Order: sequence, then C-alpha cells, then structure tokens
Amino acid sequence: MLLMTVMSKHSLKSKRRHPAAPRERIEVGHITFELCPTNATFALIAGNAVQSKDRRPLFSGMIEPEMEKELRRVAFRMKHILSSKNSSN
Repeated sequence: MLLMTVMSKHSLKSKRRHPAAPRERIEVGHITFELCPTNATFALIAGNAVQSKDRRPLFSGMIEPEMEKELRRVAFRMKHILSSKNSSN
C-alpha cells in the first residue's frame, strides 16, 4: 500500500509561503469552499467571520471522487425543501 503525504495549501502558513498557488473560492451561504486544483484539496471556511482568526479553515482534506455526487445530493435536497416551503406558503 502506497501512502502519500499531501501538504495543504489552505493554512495561513501555506498561504504566506505559496501566495501564487491557485486557490478558487466559492461562497455557499455562510461557508466558503476553497479549492486547490494543484493538489486536489479543499477547505471549508466560515465565510462571514468577523475576526481574521476565525477565517482559518474549519477543516481541509483531499477532494475524493464520490464528493461530487454527495454534494449534488445535498443540493437536490435543499432544492426540494425550498420548493416544499414555497408551495405551502
């Protein structure tokens, strides 16, 4: 079994060391997804944090193949909840 160590590109130290590393940010409600295509990692950041110390990643990890399907399932469920809410009003 081969184990790989992939360094996160999302910590404050990493951002200072590698300011030019590609990082994409997508805001979803109060959460910011930060994606790094170079090493296929992501971080979740509290999007509306008032203080900078609270804007660090809540957690980060590798982008796994099944995540796309899982996120689509979450989006579908949210859409269903909102349409049910709107139809009952």
